[in-house]
Amino acid sequence: MSLLRSCKHLSPLARLAVFPPAVARQSAVRDFSSRKGGTISETSVFIQSGHKIAELPVVVKKVKDVWELYRRMGIDTKVKQPEDQHLLALPKKLSEEEKEIISGFNRCYNSSSIFRLLEPIPSSEVTPQVASQAYRKIVELENTYEARNPNNIENRRSDQPHSFFRSAFISSLLDIICNSKDPGAILEGLTSVMRDQNSDDQDIYKARLLEELLVCVTDGMFPLQDICKAVHILSIFYPDHKKCRQVADKLWFGIIDQSKSMTNEDIVAVFTTLPHLTKSRNMILKVLEEKAGDSWQQFKTGDVVEILRVLQELKYDRISQGFMRMLSGWLAVNIHTVTEQEMLAIVYSFLQLEYMDTALVTALEKIIKKKGCQIMEFDLICTICSFCLAMRIRSPTILEGVGQYFIEHHQSLTVPQVTAIAGIFGHLDFHPANGFKFWELLELVLDLKFSQFPPVDIINLLVSFIYIEKFPINFTNKLFNPFFLDRLHSQSEDLVAISRQQLKLYDTTMKLECRGYEGPFLPKDTNYRMINTDNRVTRTASKLLDPMADVVGDFSRLGKSVVLSSLPLHPLYIVDLMVYPTHAASLLRFGFRTNNSNNVAVLVLTPEHYDQTGEHLVGSQAMRVRQLTIMGFKVMCVNMQMANKLMMHPKKLREYLQKLYTDACNTKK
Repeated sequence: MSLLRSCKHLSPLARLAVFPPAVARQSAVRDFSSRKGGTISETSVFIQSGHKIAELPVVVKKVKDVWELYRRMGIDTKVKQPEDQHLLALPKKLSEEEKEIISGFNRCYNSSSIFRLLEPIPSSEVTPQVASQAYRKIVELENTYEARNPNNIENRRSDQPHSFFRSAFISSLLDIICNSKDPGAILEGLTSVMRDQNSDDQDIYKARLLEELLVCVTDGMFPLQDICKAVHILSIFYPDHKKCRQVADKLWFGIIDQSKSMTNEDIVAVFTTLPHLTKSRNMILKVLEEKAGDSWQQFKTGDVVEILRVLQELKYDRISQGFMRMLSGWLAVNIHTVTEQEMLAIVYSFLQLEYMDTALVTALEKIIKKKGCQIMEFDLICTICSFCLAMRIRSPTILEGVGQYFIEHHQSLTVPQVTAIAGIFGHLDFHPANGFKFWELLELVLDLKFSQFPPVDIINLLVSFIYIEKFPINFTNKLFNPFFLDRLHSQSEDLVAISRQQLKLYDTTMKLECRGYEGPFLPKDTNYRMINTDNRVTRTASKLLDPMADVVGDFSRLGKSVVLSSLPLHPLYIVDLMVYPTHAASLLRFGFRTNNSNNVAVLVLTPEHYDQTGEHLVGSQAMRVRQLTIMGFKVMCVNMQMANKLMMHPKKLREYLQKLYTDACNTKK
């Protein structure tokens, strides 16, 4: 960006003139349009932004008037310059006469009426606003007629679509629009020609208007807001989406040229153009981040919502953490002015962007504290729950407030809303306040609406209850019912696989922990099948074999990725490392209904196995540790991040593992 900053006082054309040969490169210079006498060509420049260098397209105007070139480059000359051809700018406000003519267009019922209305008016008296509105109305009427009468073939008149008279008339209108240099008229013309399906010369019209647009932007005649509108129009200008982006990219110079005087409204408008840009997107994004950081306190709620909406569409662009902190900081400061609907949009955007920081969590806690059960937007509570679940935010303030909210509003919640609210407690291993009332009402809601839940959702929900030792034994008959199993297998193949695996987990865990359970109801797995495992865990377990051998004193007593016997093939029932009492014992299988008291099960826990603070295990891992303990194993939990950090210090790693091993062996059951 240093090259651009040093030339900010020059016009776009002058700035291009001072680029050194190493930065500017003529790339097959050609007329942009196929028309003879084209006034612009293309080149490309290399722009450095930080450590990144990008090759961006640049429009070059062919200057026939040397005095014009001198003026734009800031060169003083004693010779008197000719009068500027573009000083005859038309007023942006419509006159009464223009309003009368345009209102006459609205009374026309076909394109012929518009031709007759404008025919007696001299072309010199037709303003660009009138010309652009006439073209728009012609296209609108013809498209409406074609849609209503697809099979009606009229006798061709001289003013009908595809006729010579129509082409000449449209060309005259475009002459008026292009010669005016008026941004509003040119943008209206671009929008109309894009929808004009009845012109044989549509491609020529497009090229002509596009060339005029690029010339005006290069000359600095378009305000920043109009440049943004032009980008949006060009994003759907051609059937080929790739070509649209290539053309829209040519307007980057006009945006950067006016970046110094950007207002907050301009910043938001430029943000909305980012999904339609390619090569220039990263550079413009950096400029926007810098400008927004200087004026973030003046942003309105609608501005922040719009920026977050755009950021969701930039899937392959990396947003700086500083900019995201700025947005969450804005929310923390202005949370008292944000409505429930706006807050819903903001939280959902952060959820889609997978971003979380302390300020954002604090803001959510303030909402729950301030409004709590008075929140009338049910989806806001559900979105907060989804956000906390996805980011593993185990905030007592939020979770207790959500539990109380369910108690107050359970009768009004839909099935997806119940799923989002009720499942968060088990997954985050948190018992809701006023638990007896909460579980009583939840059981009532599930019983009444059981058939409305998708099979995969109700199974996952019931399994999440088991995570925190709330055993839904009353729903067992509903799950292992032929009608429910038929519904389960009517889902898509991937959902069927997930549902069957989770139903197997439900059957097994209930048998392990619930005394009154009469199962298992599902047969044992008798065939070999693949199971998805975390490669990070597997690699870390392999690296820990040698250090653990030093700790236990015998490498032959160690086993890796041990599948427990008499249990389903599930990631929760695979022990990452097993420490056997003897080498002979390593040849045996251990699991359900075996004597496991002399074995140490080593679990390698990833960051996703903990909540955001790293202090509490999530529900599934807490249940995993609990069930291994129930089966008699001594459990040793190894933090994967800590172990990987200590890999460079073997002595400290052995001390870390030794302490964990000693604590596991000395744990009383």
